[in-house]
Amino acid sequence: MNPLEAVKKELSEHFHDESRRIIFRSKVENLEKGEKCNSFFFKNIHSAHTPLVQLRNREGILCDTKEDMRKAVTDVYGDLYSEKRSDGDQSEKFLSGIPRKVSTPAREVLNAPLTLEELHLTVKSFKSGKTPGSDGLPIEFYTSLWDLLGPDLLELYEEMEQESVMPHTLREGMIALLYKHKGERCDLKNWRPISLLNVDYKILAKTMVNRLKGVMGEMVHPDQTCGVPGRRVADSLALIRDTIQYITDRNIRAGLSRLGKGL
Repeated sequence: MNPLEAVKKELSEHFHDESRRIIFRSKVENLEKGEKCNSFFFKNIHSAHTPLVQLRNREGILCDTKEDMRKAVTDVYGDLYSEKRSDGDQSEKFLSGIPRKVSTPAREVLNAPLTLEELHLTVKSFKSGKTPGSDGLPIEFYTSLWDLLGPDLLELYEEMEQESVMPHTLREGMIALLYKHKGERCDLKNWRPISLLNVDYKILAKTMVNRLKGVMGEMVHPDQTCGVPGRRVADSLALIRDTIQYITDRNIRAGLSRLGKGL
């Protein structure tokens, strides 16, 4: 058996075992005998038990056919997620006005070439059992076959940087709608869109995030605590509490606002 056939056999066995575990966890009954671990199989398992029979379109008209409901969803999220080009000159003008700059050592770290070890650490940091993107390849696929896939994935990322172009599969995602359990089910505003992205994209994105974590403290103002490693949201609460106590003790006229709106 050649190496490619051996890998195919190992992958098939992996997906077969995974499908058996999913069937057991979901307690799905009456599945067709011999059903394989394809996208239709997972759709049946994870779909809501209550079918959606009506949906209100943008004009407020209730649709009750699959074609009309599909069009209603496409109209809303097609506009929301459509490609929007930014003005390069305006972006440069905005960025040039930011007073905080990344230090030279930090810039060198951010601009350093990706390494196989760095990508492997990212792959190992993902949690298992997550829903894959449109290509159907979960993180377990990359974890199990990293020695085989890692070098090719690194080469892909390097070529992307050189050409300044991402492959189509790294720029696409599937949108799943989750009911918020409040309001009418037929109203799209009561559904939360979840984008399912391919794992090869998420590996690159998380690697970039890990690099940015090291310089966030330099770029973000000390008063902002959310999302900055080493800072706690509780520090912001303590600052607000102490500020209120300070102005109260000294009878100072002051105001507290959130996002420009008075409280």
